[in-house]
Amino acid sequence: MIILENVSKEYKNGVHALRDVNLTIEDGEFVYIIGPTGSGKSTLIKLLDGEEIPTLGNVIVENTNVGKLRHSKVPIYRRNIGVVFQDYRLLPKLTVFENIAFALEVIGMKKAEIRQRVREVLELVSLQDKAKSFPGELSGGQQQRAAIGRAIANHPKVLIADEPTGNLDPQKSQEIMELLEKINEVEKTTIVMVTHDSTIVDRYKKRTICLEEGYIVADIMKGGYLKHE
Repeated sequence: MIILENVSKEYKNGVHALRDVNLTIEDGEFVYIIGPTGSGKSTLIKLLDGEEIPTLGNVIVENTNVGKLRHSKVPIYRRNIGVVFQDYRLLPKLTVFENIAFALEVIGMKKAEIRQRVREVLELVSLQDKAKSFPGELSGGQQQRAAIGRAIANHPKVLIADEPTGNLDPQKSQEIMELLEKINEVEKTTIVMVTHDSTIVDRYKKRTICLEEGYIVADIMKGGYLKHE
């Protein structure tokens, strides 16, 4: 579960990125975060993955008060959080198999278990035939699927997707959305997805949280019910 309690974030330059945000996301939910540039979406993600700490309030993810973590504990916390970026961030000199395996090597998983899990992930993201390919040999959609595979390799409870379809054409965007839905269903992973793509939001209806000038201005449930304003 993700809980934000009276969360505000002010940067040193005086920018108020978030203002008194209260939010609860249940285990297994799939949630969109939308809003114009400068509305606080990126800050919200940075608070969830421990990159930033709130100025006021509490950010609690899977019973961990993220803002109270010691700096040395943040990498351990992030083992429960998968993050997917718009620009993939794959390691160019490693194959797809090695990129996914790397996420498991850093947490000390045994080699046999790594091989088994990587095979499972490759099947889940439909890249079995690209295991030995390097990122530069893949299409944008395939690179994003590989990046998602790496992010979910260690069974994170929460997957944060930051504009995962931002660099993709409509067909590839559709494939990525269907993959995220599959991960949400099969792996029971909570997904928080930041997006500007209104077509995606309209087509794949999920709970949608709208930010504006640091405030939550709407919290629309999947069926269209306005829960919070």
